[in-house]
Amino acid sequence: MAEARILWTYRDKSPITAMAVGSEGEFCAIGSRQSGITFLGPDGRQLWRMQDIPDIRDISLAGNARAVLVASGDNSIHYLDRRGREIWHRSINHAATSVSVSNRADLVVVGTRRGNLFAYDRTGKLLWEHQPGGTDFRINDIAISANGHYVVVGTDYMHIYLYDAKGNVLWGIETTGKVLEACVSNNGDYIGYMTDDSRIYFVVKNSRVIWEYHFNRQPLWIDMASTADFLVVGETPRKVSVFTKSGRRAWSFELPDGSPVGRMARSGGHVLVGSRKGSATMLGIEAFLGKLLRQSQRQVERARGEGLDTNEADQLLYAAKRALDDGSHQEFLETIGKANAAAQEAPLARNQEKKTVTGVGGDSNACGSCGTGNPSGFQFCGGCGQKLSFSCAGCGTPAQPGFKFCGNCGHTL
Repeated sequence: MAEARILWTYRDKSPITAMAVGSEGEFCAIGSRQSGITFLGPDGRQLWRMQDIPDIRDISLAGNARAVLVASGDNSIHYLDRRGREIWHRSINHAATSVSVSNRADLVVVGTRRGNLFAYDRTGKLLWEHQPGGTDFRINDIAISANGHYVVVGTDYMHIYLYDAKGNVLWGIETTGKVLEACVSNNGDYIGYMTDDSRIYFVVKNSRVIWEYHFNRQPLWIDMASTADFLVVGETPRKVSVFTKSGRRAWSFELPDGSPVGRMARSGGHVLVGSRKGSATMLGIEAFLGKLLRQSQRQVERARGEGLDTNEADQLLYAAKRALDDGSHQEFLETIGKANAAAQEAPLARNQEKKTVTGVGGDSNACGSCGTGNPSGFQFCGGCGQKLSFSCAGCGTPAQPGFKFCGNCGHTL
C-alpha cells in the first residue's frame, strides 16, 4: 500500500503541544510550552513566531488561516491576524483547555478546565456563556462547523454536546468515556469523537450513532474531512489510519518519527503531525484520494455494464480527476460524491431501452435484428421488416408470433 507523501518538515527544539492547519493545508500553526507559537506557510517556511504568549494549550485557524486563535496557560486567549498581529485578547477565570473558530472568524468558542464555555464574535465581544451539563468538569475539545452554525463540545463528564451558534443546547448524550477530541463536517451534519476507553464514534446531527470502533489501545487524535467522507485517526505515535463514512478502516500509513499530535486540513488532502522532539511534518494523502477515485470509476463501470446511462457520471469523474491533479482536494471530494450519486441514479441507456422486452404477450417485443420495440402480435418488425420470434418464458423453446401456448411445455405465451 502506498505511503503518505512527506511534503515538508519543520524542526524546532520544544515538544509540540498544539497545532492547527488551514482549510487548504497551505498554512499552519504550531505551539509549545516553551517556544510560543510559530506560523508556517507553504513549504513549511516560518512566516513569524510569537514568544510573548506562554504555555500554548490549543490553537485554531479560521478557514485558510485568516485568523489565529490561541489558548495559553496564563488563563487568557489571543486573537491574531495572519501576520501575527494581536487583534484582541481576553482573560478568563480559569485555564483555557480548548478553542475553536469558524471559517469566517465570526464565532470564537473557548472551553476551560472548570467546565465553562465562552463565545465571542470577531471583535472580542462576549456573545454567550454556558456550563455544559451544569457541571464543572473539564472541557477537553471544541469543534465548530465551518459554516459557524454548530458547536460540538466534549467533556470529562462523559458527555458530548451540540450547541447552535446562539448558545442553545440542541442535545447532550452520555458517552462510554471522557470525550477527549471531537470533529464536525462543514455543514454540521456529521460528528466524530474519541473517548478515553479507546473508542471512536461517528454520529449524525440528531445524535444517532452510525458506527463506533474499539481499538486495542487508546488512539491519540481524530479529525474529519469537510465532506465527512472519511475520518483520520492517530492510532499510535507512528501509525495513522483512515476510516470511511461506513466505518471501514480503508487505509493506514506509518510515520517516520513518533508523533502524538495531529490535525487534517478540512479539504482532506493534507495531514499535519507533531513530534515530542519539536518537529512538525506535513503529509500529502493523495494516494488515498486516488483510491477513492478508482472506487468511483469501478462503480460507474458497473452501472455502465448494467445498461445504465453513465454520461453525467463520466463527466463528473473527469472533473474530479482534474481537481485531484490540480491539488484542489475540497473540489475533488465534492465532485467525486456527485459522480457516485449520478452513477447510483443513472437512467437506462437509450440503446438498452430499445432492447427492453416487456415479456411475451406484453405490450412490446424487441426486434432481434434492429432492436425496435414492436407491439404484441406483430409477426414482422415495423422498423426493418425482419420476421419476429421469441422464446417461451417457461422452457426457453423458440416460439412464433400468433401462438398462444408453447408447443414444448404448454406454458402460456
